[in-house]
Amino acid sequence: MRCFLDSKGSWTCRSLCTFVLLAGWFPAGAQQTVVSAPLTSDEIMRRVATMNESRAKTLYSYSSFRSYHLECRCIVSKSADMMVHVDYNRPNKKVFAIVSESGSGTIRRRVFRELMDAELESMREETQQRSAITTDNYTFHVLTYQKTDKSEVYVLETEPRGKNKFLFRGRIWVDAKDFVITRVEGEPAVNPSWWTQKTHFTRTYQKVEDFWLPESNESVTKVRIFGTALLTIKYRDYQITRTPNVTVVSSGKNSLSVGGGSE
Repeated sequence: MRCFLDSKGSWTCRSLCTFVLLAGWFPAGAQQTVVSAPLTSDEIMRRVATMNESRAKTLYSYSSFRSYHLECRCIVSKSADMMVHVDYNRPNKKVFAIVSESGSGTIRRRVFRELMDAELESMREETQQRSAITTDNYTFHVLTYQKTDKSEVYVLETEPRGKNKFLFRGRIWVDAKDFVITRVEGEPAVNPSWWTQKTHFTRTYQKVEDFWLPESNESVTKVRIFGTALLTIKYRDYQITRTPNVTVVSSGKNSLSVGGGSE
């Protein structure tokens, strides 16, 4: 299961081939307090949709690096690594450039490259609508409202409204200040293959300037007969470009756009 910020500012998830359980949300020793949630699930998700739309309007483009690592604890153990540079331009363009790769050629061809192809497919408008984490595709239930010295977080249970390969069943964590999804974990709503017995994934996001972008994607998949596959994707070194400013110079009855730039 992979999740993406689409061109309309909604988080979307796509069922893929592998995914892994991360450690707990709060660091060891954090003082956590659970109190009654100030907002209902509908109110939370309305604010998430509003804030996502607002942020998406100012995110023009970004570049970043990501590392893929897969270890197959199977009958025949295999592993592979790949480093990729990514350029994104809104609303739905991404360009991948492989920087380095090593290990199993089969994994690199059949997993890493297919993950990138699926990510490009997920950016299509129709797919975004079917996979967005919104009230159109899910029902939500507030499980807890957690407070620490540094953060306030809503934890919501998600239940897909249908058996759709683009959806998942699990939980989301919503930052109570920025109203953005900072963590997603669960399993696909539909098993993607007979060969796959069970997949559990966790995806986390990091704040880069004013935007929340992918930080890690980890999963574990149990494959019939063969064993277990563990996939880890790490994202780093983001470079953000905001919406270019356009300077308009007025001359008589007409206005002429003469310049631009980025914030």
